[in-house]
Amino acid sequence: MTTSAGRQATGVSAWALGFLVLLPIPLMGPLAAGGAMVAAYGTLSVQGPLAKANAASAKRWGTIFLLVSTGLLVVQFALTIPRLVSPGPAVGFFPLGIPITLYVVVCVIHLVVVTVGTVRAARGEVMRIPGVRV
Repeated sequence: MTTSAGRQATGVSAWALGFLVLLPIPLMGPLAAGGAMVAAYGTLSVQGPLAKANAASAKRWGTIFLLVSTGLLVVQFALTIPRLVSPGPAVGFFPLGIPITLYVVVCVIHLVVVTVGTVRAARGEVMRIPGVRV
């Protein structure tokens, strides 16, 4: 299928939706980014084989990112809330800060993957993520 400009649909928007992670609403950006990347598959999968392949790859990455980032936030809250309810002696940032640190690392990795995916899809290539079957 071609776009209105006469070019083949590439599925670049599925990858570009990953930039929603930069929303200035704390903790909501990753949920919006992962969810939007997953939801984009339905629309883009009918726009041709290249768009479908990129949308499928973006959907898989979005699902992984959504599950990992949400899991890390849940673990962080599970570790933090008991400390707020019954404070004990002061402790350093680690080990309680490990999940939120990993969360930030996962978000940075997500930005790198989304940037590479968007550029490759814009070139008309299929973005393949090592270790993730498409």
